[in-house]
Amino acid sequence: MSCGGATSPPSLAVRGSKGFCLQKPADYAIHQGFRPDESKTCKFFQFSHDGSRLAWSNMSTVQIAVLKDGVWTVSTTIEQPKVYALQWSPLSSLLATWEMYSTVQGQEPKPNLHLWDGQTGQKIKSFFQKKFGGWCPMWNSDESICSRMVTNEIQFYINNDFSKIAHKIHLQKVSHFGMSTNEGAVHVVTYAPGHKGGPSFSKLFKFPNFGENEVLANKSFFQADSIDIKWNNPGSGVLLLVQAEVDKTGASYYGKQQLHYMNTKGDTSMVSLSKEGPIYSVSWSPKGDMFAVVFGFMPARTSLFNNKGDQVFDFGTGPKNLGMFNPQSSILMIGGFGNLRGKIDMWDVSKPKPDLISSFDAPDTTDVKWNPDGQHLLTTTCAPRLRQGNGYKIWHYSGSLIHEKAIPAPDELWEADWQAAPPGTFRSFTISKKQVQGIAPSAPQVSKQVYRPPGARGTVSTFKLHDDEDTGPKKEEKEENLSKSALKNKKRREAAKKKREEEDTSGKQDAINTAAQFRNNEYRGAAGLLFDPEVEKKKKKINDKLNSIKSLKEMQAQGKQLEKNQLEKLSREADLLEELKKLTVK
Repeated sequence: MSCGGATSPPSLAVRGSKGFCLQKPADYAIHQGFRPDESKTCKFFQFSHDGSRLAWSNMSTVQIAVLKDGVWTVSTTIEQPKVYALQWSPLSSLLATWEMYSTVQGQEPKPNLHLWDGQTGQKIKSFFQKKFGGWCPMWNSDESICSRMVTNEIQFYINNDFSKIAHKIHLQKVSHFGMSTNEGAVHVVTYAPGHKGGPSFSKLFKFPNFGENEVLANKSFFQADSIDIKWNNPGSGVLLLVQAEVDKTGASYYGKQQLHYMNTKGDTSMVSLSKEGPIYSVSWSPKGDMFAVVFGFMPARTSLFNNKGDQVFDFGTGPKNLGMFNPQSSILMIGGFGNLRGKIDMWDVSKPKPDLISSFDAPDTTDVKWNPDGQHLLTTTCAPRLRQGNGYKIWHYSGSLIHEKAIPAPDELWEADWQAAPPGTFRSFTISKKQVQGIAPSAPQVSKQVYRPPGARGTVSTFKLHDDEDTGPKKEEKEENLSKSALKNKKRREAAKKKREEEDTSGKQDAINTAAQFRNNEYRGAAGLLFDPEVEKKKKKINDKLNSIKSLKEMQAQGKQLEKNQLEKLSREADLLEELKKLTVK
C-alpha cells in the first residue's frame, strides 16, 4: 500500500472453516504471492498498524507475512503452539502473543505472554498473564512508553527496554487502567473497585507523576462493578463507561450503566443521557473532537456530543445498537446488528448540522468494519453467532452493494477484516447522496409488511409498536369543502359538544372532591373537621427535630464529644416544645 500517488485499495483477510486467506479487490481473488493457510484451526489474525505486516496463529505456529512490491510472502515462522491472541505494537517492532495459562503437576509454571521481534521472530521478553482481559501491554504511538498491569500495580517500561521497570503506580485492588496512546504528554486512568460497600475510584495521572498529591482528577462511583476506559486519539479526553451488574431499582435486567467524562485539565462530568436504559455503544471520532452514544431501551436513541461532553445533535430513536465513525471522521454509521434487523443509517457529520446520506438494510449482520478509505463498509455473517447464511458484503456509504460473497453450508465464516492503513493514507473526500452503481443482493428481499391475522386484514390499523418512537411533523388537516350554512351548523354542534364535556368533567371532579372530604372526616372522626395540612406538616418537622435532639442527648450521655452545631441544636429544644404545644389541637 503506497502513501504517495495512487493508493492501492486495502486487501481483505478472511478466516473460516476452510482456513485463512488474503483477498485482493476488486474481484477479491486470492492475493498474488500469498499462499492460503488451509489448516482448520486458525484462531486469530492481526494486521500491523501500517498494514505492511500480517500475523496469524494456526495453533501450531505463528506465521508473519510481509508486503513488498505489492506481493505478500511469509517471512517468519514462530514455533509457538496454542496461541489464542496476538497484537502488534504501534510501529510493528514487536508482536505480543498470549496462550491460556496452565500448570502441570510437578513442573514449574511457565509464562504465557510473550513479546517477539517483529522482523526476526526472536523472543524478547516473557510474562505471566493469567487473565485474558487486558492481556496485551499498552504502548503509546511512538513506542516510547509501554505499560502493563499486575497485582496491585501498573508497571511502565521506556523505549521497549524490558530489563527494568522504569516507573510504577502502586494502587490496592486496581483492576483496570487505560493509557492515552498519543505522542508527547501521556496520561493514565486507573480504576479500583469499592470494598465492603464503599465507593469505587478512578484517578487520572500524568506520566510519570504518580504521587498521591499529583492526581489530576478523581471520580468516585457507588454503583460500579466494571469499567471500560476509552481515550480519544489526541489524548485530551477520556470516557468512562461504568457498569453495575445488578440494577437495584429493578428497571433493567442488564444492570445499570453510566457514562462519565474526564479531560487532562482535570475537569470531570457525568454525560447526561436523555433516555433510560442500557448503553449499547460509545465511540470517539478518530479526530477526537466528538463522540457518539447509542443508549436507552429499544427503540434506542443515538446522540452526538462534543469533546466537552455536551450534546450537540440528536439522531432520534430506532432499532440500533452501534455507532461507528469512518477513519476520516466525516461519516457516522448507525446500525442495529446481532438480534436486530440490520438497518443502517449513514450520516454526514462533517457539517455543523449532521445530514442523513442514506439508509439501507444488511440483515443477519454479526460484525461491521469500516474500510480505511472511509467510503466502504464490510458487513459479515459469521459462525458461531449464526451458522446459516454465512458470508460477507461490501457496501458503499451511499447504500449500494458493491460485492457479495456467500459461504455455502456446511462451511463457515469466522472472521473478516480490512488491511490497516497509516493515518493520512486516504484523504478526505466530497460526500454525495447520489447512489453509486452496485449489484443486486443474491438473497431474496424479506417482506417489509407487518404480519396481520386474517381477521384484521383489509381494515385500517391504528396500532403503534413504540409510543416514544420519533415521528415526522404531522400534516395539517385539509379544510372540508362545506357551504356557509353547513360550516356554521358544524361549529355550533362542536361548541355544544365541548360545553357538555366541560360540564361532565366539572361534575365528576366535584363528586370526587366531596367523596375525598367525606372519607377524611370519617377516618379522622371529629379531628377531620379541624384538619389543616399545613399545620400537620409543621408538626411533623418539629417532631423530626426533637427526635434528632433525643439522639444527641443519648450520645452525650455516653460521653461522646458533640460538635458546635450539635450543641446549638440541643439549646433549641425548649423553643421547639413550646412551638409544638401551640400547634397541637386540645
